[in-house]
Formats: sequence, structure tokens, C-alpha cells
Amino acid sequence: MSDHQRVHSTGVEVSLSRDLGLTEALMIGIGPNIGSSIFLLIGIATNIVGPGLLIAFILNYAVTIFTALAYAELASGFPETGGGYLWIREGLFAPLGFLGGWMSWVGHCIACSVYAIGFGKGVGLLIQQVGFLSSGVDIAIVETILTVAIAVFFCYINYRGVKGAGRSEILISVFLVGIISLFCLFCLVYVLTDPAAPGASGFGPELLPFGYLSIATSMGFTFMIFEGYEVVAQTGEEVKDPEKTIPRAMFLCITISAILFILVAAVTFAIIGWEEAALGREAALTIAADRAVPLIGGALMSIGMIIGSVAAVNSIVFSASRVSFAMGRDGNLPSRFGQLHPVNHTPAMAILASGAIIVFMAVALDIEKVAAVADVMILLLFVLVNVAAISLRKKRPDVKRTFLMPLFPIVPIIGVVSKLFLAVMLFYHDTLAWYFALAIIFAGLIIHYFVRGRREIEAFVAPSRAPLSDEARALFRILIPVDDPHNEGLIDLAVEMAAQRGGEILLTNVIEVPTTVPLSAVDHKRVEGRKKMLERLKGYSEMRGMKTRAIVLISHDVVTSIIDTARDEAVNVIIMGWKGYTRTQKRILGRKTDDIVRRTPCDILVLRAEGKLRPDNILVLSGSQWHVSRATEVAADIALANESRVTILNVIVNEKYLIRATEYSNRLRKIVESKGVPVIVNEIRPESFIGGIVAESLAYDLLVIGASSTRQWGPYAFGPVQDTIAKNAKCPVLIYKRAGPPESDE
Repeated sequence: MSDHQRVHSTGVEVSLSRDLGLTEALMIGIGPNIGSSIFLLIGIATNIVGPGLLIAFILNYAVTIFTALAYAELASGFPETGGGYLWIREGLFAPLGFLGGWMSWVGHCIACSVYAIGFGKGVGLLIQQVGFLSSGVDIAIVETILTVAIAVFFCYINYRGVKGAGRSEILISVFLVGIISLFCLFCLVYVLTDPAAPGASGFGPELLPFGYLSIATSMGFTFMIFEGYEVVAQTGEEVKDPEKTIPRAMFLCITISAILFILVAAVTFAIIGWEEAALGREAALTIAADRAVPLIGGALMSIGMIIGSVAAVNSIVFSASRVSFAMGRDGNLPSRFGQLHPVNHTPAMAILASGAIIVFMAVALDIEKVAAVADVMILLLFVLVNVAAISLRKKRPDVKRTFLMPLFPIVPIIGVVSKLFLAVMLFYHDTLAWYFALAIIFAGLIIHYFVRGRREIEAFVAPSRAPLSDEARALFRILIPVDDPHNEGLIDLAVEMAAQRGGEILLTNVIEVPTTVPLSAVDHKRVEGRKKMLERLKGYSEMRGMKTRAIVLISHDVVTSIIDTARDEAVNVIIMGWKGYTRTQKRILGRKTDDIVRRTPCDILVLRAEGKLRPDNILVLSGSQWHVSRATEVAADIALANESRVTILNVIVNEKYLIRATEYSNRLRKIVESKGVPVIVNEIRPESFIGGIVAESLAYDLLVIGASSTRQWGPYAFGPVQDTIAKNAKCPVLIYKRAGPPESDE
């Protein structure tokens, strides 16, 4: 299966479940690419190069493509989580492998400091615009406090392993792109309708007022806006079809980011002129927005800056901590970096160290110097990645690469030369930034020198499984997600269904890993415990003569993992257990079960029962929906296997429906009789439909009901009546929902 990596063991397989598609991978890169830098750096960069900033962005895009081609080839051949660090470690000699990881980690942390500063400045600008700040309060102190607060907050939620901490930037990134697009639209309307707008004159009489070399300097200074595709490479283990998805996400990420930056810079110059943009520095876009959209324009940009910062800080803390965690596991950093928190199952030391770097740089330097240091680190990292691409093509020709860069080795050589040139130009712009970068590299080498005992770590890495053959896909297959060692009842039900069709049972247990942790870093003790549980249940199923497979799935999302497995394994039916209650408001069966029921690509049964399933008397609730017919067939299968009796329950609460209800119950009776199972029809006339069924269930060992028509579900899992009956019945309950178009009648 292309979306799972497999490791086979005796009886139970272990699989890394991939949850992210192209859109998710793209947005994970867009967040840090745009972040707050689109709001902060345009004015500062204009102060370096003037209106030639547009040329700088275009050339930066071209230069970035050379390294992106190397990244795409490496990602298609080595899609494991780690990105640049992994490839440099594999392709180059020590200590360059360490330096690649060190510069990736620290460089991204420093870039994150820029975004954290952007959050503080965004909130500060918004406070000033609404007049909330009291006189005498230093806005700079407020901004610094907010900068530290946002960094600490996201480090904390990643440390705690809050669900979705690594992916909430997807929605934020979409919202951010929307705000930027709205800004461009407002500015365009203003330029076309207001004669006072500078328009083309805003670009000045001279495109390069500070000389030709200022283009290279501004390119180096703004290069961090393209760092997002390195973050995309960090998601190698979680992306579906990574060999194709990651390269596509990278190129889209770079292209979309370049277009947005060019558009924003152009409309800003057209609104206020490049000189005012340069003087405005990090507030340039806010000034332009105030001019184009009085009253709300500045606030809109401040909100965008805040949202962009949130997206970028979240994404970079998430990805940077993964790099230092991987380095700790590889022995390139102290071993504590590679250890998971015993309760949160997150790389605690890696996250805390990342947070310390982010806060220190954000407080110690101003935004221009922090950005310059980040640019130097990222440029040098990309130099090493290009060299690694050349080396790995020669060292590992055996690795299948679904994407090959053209004009090899000319492309990566151009990447190396261009990145070195931009880095050198930054030295002339900000010498202190280079000294900081060299000090960071030197400190890393000292740490590497004193770190001892490089150790090999077992990892769940295996070739992707081939797609199912047509013959295997045609086999009737039942999937049972197991979370309780006493789920024999689910297996009993599956055996009785599959035995009639010559099928197989697929047992699965999902280990949910926090998004801050690579899938391959899962605690092996947890895996072994789940494998033992599945081995016991697999043995129970095979003892009953049923072909059975068992898989431990390692995933960031239980629901997505189960749904994807059902599709990839061509599953016909999912059977799930339910304890009969939920503590979650607005949930019927529980969050995960509700979501699986609604998203299932196949038929699904939910069984509320404990222990083994051995019913003597089975009650089937009569009805018209097509789900009921299939539920009745299952009831007959169970009765046949256990020599049980089936009763079709006809509930009459209104006599005008008597004839139709009798037709329904007779049809269901014939289904049971066709299997040779004894069956009777019981007709009751209770005051309450649900109350009558619940009372009747006291005399039976199993109640079988079909889902309502899908048009009637609303917030319910199987239907309002069905859900209520399932919760209140006095015996085990089986609910059946068929996949397919809704029908109210058969």
C-alpha cells in the first residue's frame, strides 16, 4: 500500500500510517513561508534595494528553484522524516552531517524568532490603532512581552502534545492567504479609482537607487521567505504518496509564496511609494492598508500579521523540535534530546531547547539582525543540501527516485554557488549577523565534539507495500479496529459474517502519536504491548477457522488512519465496539466513533456488548430503510452460527401505518427464513415507540437495528431514534449502516 510503510513480525504487522495529502503538505509550507514576514520584511527590504525589490523577489524565486529541484529529487528517493538533515547525514562525511542538522534546527528556531517578534509587533500595532494603550506605557516593552508569550505558548502546547498542534497551521494558512488577497484587491481598487494614488510613479524614476549589488543583498535578506519547503520535507513520514506529493507541494509552496510577495510589494509601492515604504519599515503594509482602506485597513493588516505569526511560530516549533529530536536519537546531540516525555509522549527536551533559542534571539537582537542571522543559517544549510544531492546520486544509485533533477550536476552546482554568493553579500550588509552565525556553528561543533556514544536506533522503516491485486481486492474483508483486549464479541460477529462469504478478518490497533513526534519515534514498548493484544485476538479468530491478519497502525490521527486502511485494503465492512456511553457533549457514540461512522467508505457495524457474543434470542427491529434489510441478514448469520431464534419486532404506534409495517416485517421474515433460521414476528402497540422497544429488549440477548435514511441523520450517528435506542436498550445492541446512496424504502 503506497500510503503505509510496513514492518512484518511474527503474526502482527506494524505500519506507519500517512495522514497528509497535497493540500495539507502545501499549507504546512505556506505558513512559515509567508508567516509574518510578508508584513514585516517588505518595508525593511525596500530600505535595502528600493523598488528593485520586485526584481529581487523574482531572482530569489529563480535561485530557489535550483535548490528546490535538489530537494524534490532527494524527497522522492528518501521520503523519511528529517529533510535536509537526513540527506546531509547520509550523503556527506562527519561532521557535515551534524552541521546540516544543527543549522537546520537553530536556523529555523531563529527564523521562528522573527515570526514571534512579528506577533508582538502585530498586537502592538493593533493596540495603538484602537487606542487601547494607556499613556506612559512603553509599547516596545509590551511587544517584547507578547513576543516571549507566543513562543512560550506554542512550545507548551507542543510539549503537552495537544491534538492538532502540528496541523492547526493548515486552516490558519488558508485564512492568511485570504487576508493578503483581500489587501491586494483593496489596493488595486484604490489605485484604479483614486487619482491621488501614486500608481506607477510609486516605483520612482530609478529602479535601483542603491546600485546593482543591493539586489543581491536584498535577495539574501529575504531568502528566509522560502524556507517553508524545508518544513514540507520534514513531513516525509506523514504524507500520502510522498515520492510525488512532497515535490509537488514544494514547487507549489515556492511559486505561491513568490507570487504573493511580488503582488504585495507592487501594490504597496503603488499606494504609498517606495520611499515611504522604506521609511515605514515593518509598518509599511499597515500604512498602505490605512491609505487604501481608511479606518479598518491598518487593523486588517495587524490581524494578518498576528495570524501569520501564529501560523509560522506553530509550524516552526513543530518542525524544528523534530530535527533536534532526530539528532538526539542519532547521537548527534545529547541523548536526552532523543527521549520522549513518559506521559505526554513528546520530545520534551527538544521542544524546550528550541523554545529557549527562539526566546533568546527574539529578545537579544532587533528584527533586522535576527532575520539576517536566520538567512545566513538557512543559506548555508541549502548549500550543504545541494552538495548532498550530488553525493547521494553517486553513493546511492540503487535508490529509486521518482523525480530526477534535469541537467545534473549543473543544477545543484548553480544552487551551491548562488547560495554562497547571497550569504557573502549579507556579510557586507550586516557583519554582526555573520559573526552570530559563525558563533552558532562553532558552538555546535563543540557540542558535537563532546557528545559521545553514537547509537543505532531501531526504526519502523520498510518499502511501501504494493497495491492489492484484483484477486485480493475481490476477497470479502472485514476490518475490526481493536482497543480492548476483551473484544472477542467483535471477532465472533466477524467470523459469523465472513464464514458465509469465504472472506478474511483484518484486526487493527492504532497508536496515536503526537504530531510533534515523527511516527518512527513511537515508544517501542507501546508497540509491543499492542502487538501482544492483537496476537491473542488473532489466535482466537484463527482458532475459529477464519483467515486473519493483524496490523498495528502508528498514526497522528486515529480516524484518518482507519478510514484510509479501509480504502486501501478494499474493506467491505468495518465492525466497531462501543461501550454504550460518551462523556463528550454534542457527540453520540464518542468523537472517534462518530467520525468513522460518518466518513466510512464501506458498510459499518457498531456492537455494544462485552465479552463473547453467544445470543440465544435475537430481536430485529423492523423498518423500511435499506440498512434494515442488511442488518436482518447479519442477524440471520449470527443465529445460524449459534442455533439461535430470531424475532422480528413490529412496533405500531399509529394504526394507519399497520398495513405498511406488516409488509416490512414479512419481507424481513422471508430474509431470515431463506437462511433456514427459525423466526417469528412480534407485534406490539406501546405508548412510546422508543420506550416500547427498550422494554422489549429485556427478554433478548441481542437487539439488531438498521440505520435511518442518511437524509435524516443531522448530528446523529445512525439516526435520532436508533442512537437513543442503542444507548438505552437493556441488552447488547448491533447497529448496521450500509454505504451507498440514501434510500428511504426498498
